[in-house]
Amino acid sequence: MSIPLELPTEQIKVIESNGEKIAAIAQDGYRIFQEKGTIVLLRQFENENLLLEDWQIKYKPMSMLANTISDYQESGLQDLIIKYNPEVSVICTFLYPDGSHTSYHFSTE
Repeated sequence: MSIPLELPTEQIKVIESNGEKIAAIAQDGYRIFQEKGTIVLLRQFENENLLLEDWQIKYKPMSMLANTISDYQESGLQDLIIKYNPEVSVICTFLYPDGSHTSYHFSTE
């Protein structure tokens, strides 16, 4: 796995700036798929804004995650998803064009 192209502090700022939108998409995704997963935040460096566009935020249930992040089991993302409670928290995964990714677990409150 490559090293993510943004610093953790930059990634946290993106989550904070889009927290309500991320939480709403996570709740809808869990309700629709009835399966734990992660919000994938697609990051392109032509658009480094803190506010994400709709195409940059996608809910991926665990059964479909391998289509997006091939090494999610080895990277520990699978364990993180299994352990969290989707009723009160969200897993966010930053995904970059080179395939690098980083995941965060945060409360929806």
